Amino acid sequence: MFRIGEFSQIGKVTIDTLRHYDALGLLKPAKVDPATGYRYYSAKQLQPLNRILALKEVGFSLDEIARILQEKLTDDELRGMLKAQLVQAESDLEAVQLRMERIVTRLNHLKESDMPAYEVTLKPVEAHTVAAIREIVPEVEQVPQRCFALFNMIADWMKANQLPFGPPLTTYYNEGYARENIDLECAFIIPDQAAVDGIMPAEPIAIRQMEAIPHAATAIVTDDFHGKLDGLSPAYNAIAQWIEDHNYQIVGPPREFMHGSPETGDLTAEIQFPVEKL
Repeated sequence: MFRIGEFSQIGKVTIDTLRHYDALGLLKPAKVDPATGYRYYSAKQLQPLNRILALKEVGFSLDEIARILQEKLTDDELRGMLKAQLVQAESDLEAVQLRMERIVTRLNHLKESDMPAYEVTLKPVEAHTVAAIREIVPEVEQVPQRCFALFNMIADWMKANQLPFGPPLTTYYNEGYARENIDLECAFIIPDQAAVDGIMPAEPIAIRQMEAIPHAATAIVTDDFHGKLDGLSPAYNAIAQWIEDHNYQIVGPPREFMHGSPETGDLTAEIQFPVEKL
């Protein structure tokens, strides 16, 4: 029998780790002196200790290891769990590679110029329930005024039906930039989907579900863009450069979310482009 300190040295784990494994029921001492409380371990316990350490090395949590040891899983069950760990490891590796690409790109930008005016990030976007109007606006110069009118129309209907408000957003459906016949949708997010159950929208308002976006190249704009026809163009340019630098492609229409308001002086735009890796 070995005292806990001796077993710790042989097994190459700390005393605290052995105590933790004991508390979790992963590796109980072979004997505990009732008088002193000293823990004693057998040399035969090195094998289960090494198995715990091996399972930890491939990414299993202690709870998962406890299940493996206690339930005596079959080889097929363990193989399935290991395959799941492999998938997770591949995902983690992809995330690390993406982070490295971002660091390299940022270093290259620093070599050429100052820090970029707009930080572009890649993030998932959840699905939303929205009250929306989709319309073809004849000319690009009419877009600001027409969107203002559409948002007011939706807001009045939502207030009349006592619906909760989320941020407004505009989605642009033209395949490319267009100065005529701009196909756009103005919408308000409805944060509580249950609130619209049984409510019939008035034409041309539609209640619909916006699909989630797994990966969106996103830029935040806080400068004085409100009311300017091309106020968001520099941010769009920054996103385009990011997409090219990181070897992505656009796979859906861009969205513009608005947070805050001009009245309070904190109007902030969030531009999102659905993308996927080439």
